[in-house]
Amino acid sequence: MLVEKKKTDYITAYTGDSVLLPCSCTDGHTKPESFTWKKHNTNRNSWDVISNESEQYRNRVQLGTAHSPGNLSLHISHLTEEDEGVYRCYFNQWKYKNIKLTIKGCVLEHNRETKHITAHTGDSVLLPCSCTDLHAKPANFTWKKYNPNSKTWEVISSESEQYRNRVQLGIVHSPGNLSLLISHLTEEDEGDYDCMHKEYEQLYIRLTFKVSPQTLPYIPFALVTVIFLHIIVAVVYYTKRNKDPE
Repeated sequence: MLVEKKKTDYITAYTGDSVLLPCSCTDGHTKPESFTWKKHNTNRNSWDVISNESEQYRNRVQLGTAHSPGNLSLHISHLTEEDEGVYRCYFNQWKYKNIKLTIKGCVLEHNRETKHITAHTGDSVLLPCSCTDLHAKPANFTWKKYNPNSKTWEVISSESEQYRNRVQLGIVHSPGNLSLLISHLTEEDEGDYDCMHKEYEQLYIRLTFKVSPQTLPYIPFALVTVIFLHIIVAVVYYTKRNKDPE
């Protein structure tokens, strides 16, 4: 029989991670004739059987382990927000265990705000974007740049000619870090950028370039020395001339 009967456990996990929903027989060496895992469908108020063949869970779920026949635990990988809900390890109608799984997803920090960043051509710049919880990995996100000529937002890719070998995503090793690093900046990189997670969560960044301060024209050291010596000779000459009697 199951260790727990009609008891609910509570587990919290993050999007992009894996989770183990524990369930086992009291005797770990005893394998039940049959058991199933089900998830409560709130829309239909019914229990759907979890299968590795279903579209939602394909190549994402694994049942038990061969080393322990009585281990009926369910392992789910690459978690999404849709995986949140109540699961049931079902032995029969009298013996089952419920697990309430809560999924913490990515909520974009500074959502709908606009940040202003300045940089110099030739340098590198980090365009910051992150989830409020850095442990949460979004299922997908994109960086885009506004093209004023076509008046469209174009996806930034390291494979494109403009950004090849110049862009890098999430240089800080944290699932919720979505920042974009652009190196070897050119004047064409100036403009408006969009870090988008879902249609309603996005952060805008306006990148502008500073005008480098104008440097004085380069004058060779030898030329400066010669000019300086001529000035000294002239000063000495006129000083001596003024002192000599007429």
